[in-house]
Amino acid sequence: PRAAAAMGDTCCKPAAPTDYKDVTSVMDDQEEDTLRFLSNVQLFKRLPRDLHPSLAKCCTTVRHSAAEAIIRQGDQGSEFFIIKQGTADVSLDGKRVATLRSGDYFGETALLRDEPRTATITASSNIVLLKIKQSEFRRLGLHEKLDFAKRGAVGGGESKEVEVKAPSPKTQAERNLMLHALQSNTNINSLVDLSDAQQKALIEISWKESVPMGTELIRQGDLDADYFYIVQEGS
Repeated sequence: PRAAAAMGDTCCKPAAPTDYKDVTSVMDDQEEDTLRFLSNVQLFKRLPRDLHPSLAKCCTTVRHSAAEAIIRQGDQGSEFFIIKQGTADVSLDGKRVATLRSGDYFGETALLRDEPRTATITASSNIVLLKIKQSEFRRLGLHEKLDFAKRGAVGGGESKEVEVKAPSPKTQAERNLMLHALQSNTNINSLVDLSDAQQKALIEISWKESVPMGTELIRQGDLDADYFYIVQEGS
């Protein structure tokens, strides 16, 4: 949430073949099923296809019964989860704030930033999860290759559409302002090391909005952490 937030095994070496047909012949039925499921999860659609088989081989299937806690707020975490079947509730300080479903994920904050779990996730039905360990998560470079930006701070972020507007024209002064904001923002820098090309791309796709005085932009604890703001004028 706002102001509070919310994987060396040989199986994780990228597979050489680039076509699924080349690798499924050496995968067991469960790995093939995992591969098919992951290929349809929105989070992994930007991941190069030749990494999908390696990702599937690194996943462990785990099951929890309804009402069983999967992770607890404040605990140290070393695993990332994707929901394959079932639902789970997200709780902050004992209050339920969201529900996760098939294709949603959780647990990445503890892996990306080495921080304690930011929420408690409890199975609200019998649930099947895919689990990836931190060592595997990093060996595959998922902390660099996956985009966690457009999702709720704790939830999987696939239950709603995020409005994206057309990029605005920008003067050189505006570009310089935005570049400085990206480079000096400690929250961004603690999460990801943006290359020059990535910073330029973010600047290119941004748009300008005029916001009337008194408009609430973000709220502490809000899960809808979908946008990054740079103040050009005003306070």
